[in-house]
Order: sequence, then structure tokens, then C-alpha cells
Amino acid sequence: MERELLEKQVRLMEPMIKAVVELFKPFVEVAVHDLEKGTVVALYNNLSKRKVGDRSPIKELGVSTKEFPDFFPPYYKMNYDGKVMKCTSITLRDEKGEAHGLICFNVDTSSVKGLFDSLAVFLGNAREGKNPVESGGGSFEEKARALMDEFLQERAISSDHLGRDEKRELIQFLYSKGIFNYKKAPQEIASWLKVSRASIYNYIKEMEQ
Repeated sequence: MERELLEKQVRLMEPMIKAVVELFKPFVEVAVHDLEKGTVVALYNNLSKRKVGDRSPIKELGVSTKEFPDFFPPYYKMNYDGKVMKCTSITLRDEKGEAHGLICFNVDTSSVKGLFDSLAVFLGNAREGKNPVESGGGSFEEKARALMDEFLQERAISSDHLGRDEKRELIQFLYSKGIFNYKKAPQEIASWLKVSRASIYNYIKEMEQ
């Protein structure tokens, strides 16, 4: 009965699913999950190279099915080829209001990021010789947070799961982007990442050796 209800719900939503896929093709994949069986039951514009019947990675959502919202705020995950995908999921419920299915929209961000990277290189030529951070305007906090988000998204990890090596890579990444040209950068970033200022200087020094 649950499977029949899920199939009916998907049939009703299929025109919308196909319209979204066609509108944003080739960047969007849609996957339908049967929560009772824990498997993928439908795929549209398959970017993840999965198959119908594959196990559903429900754990990546970080909550139990009883706590599923009607839709999930956007989150990031790594595709099989290392590309970052921006995702959201819609919860399908049975007559009792319990979650029994998911429709997941997965967007490949690599093309967009490539465009921004190319623009950054192009625009950077006009600012040659200047502080690449301060010349772009905006506060230190805005610039630093934006770069940290970029770093985390590329690696599909959260700031709460940064180990020592990831923190070193992040600090060196921020240094390469000119963040440490701000006087308060070492103190603020050390506080955010819960490391000492000495560690920051050591990680930067490693890049210069």
C-alpha cells in the first residue's frame, strides 16, 4: 500500500519534476527515494551514475525520518566524480503524516563555479599590485566568511568537522586569497577555527618554505 501511494504521488508530481529538469538541464538531477525500502526508485537526468534499486544515503540528511521537515534547506554533498552538488529534498508523507518518500533535487555547481573562477582571474588583472581582498570592497568578516564557505563547499564538509589538516589547508587557502592583509585576520580566524595564532603563522610559513 505504501509503495502504491508513493508511486501515485510521484506520478502527480512528475510533470513538475520533468519541467524543472528540462528548465535547468544539464545541471539538475532529481532522485526519488522510498524511505520504507531505503532505495532509489526513480531518477531524472542522472548525474550521479546511480541506478534504480541502489541504497538511499539518507544518513547524509542528519536527522531521523520522524524529524523530516516538509523540505530541507539547501545542503552540499560530493558527487561520485568529486564535483560539489547543491541539494534540497521534499518529503512525501502517507495518510498518517509520516515520511515515506523523498524527492531530491541535486544541482551540479561545478559549471557555475568555473564561470566565477574565470571571472575572478579576468577581473583580477585590473587590480594587479593591490590587495586582492581590500580592493574588492566589503568588510573583513564578509570576505573571510565567503572564502571559508567556498572552501567548505568545495570539500563538502562543515566547519564543525574540520580536522587539523583541513584547518591547515583552510588557513593556507585564506592566505593565498589575501585575507591576512587585514591586520585583525590572524586573531579573528584563530578564534573562529579554535587554533592559536602561532599555529596560523606556522601554517603560513610552511607555504613559504
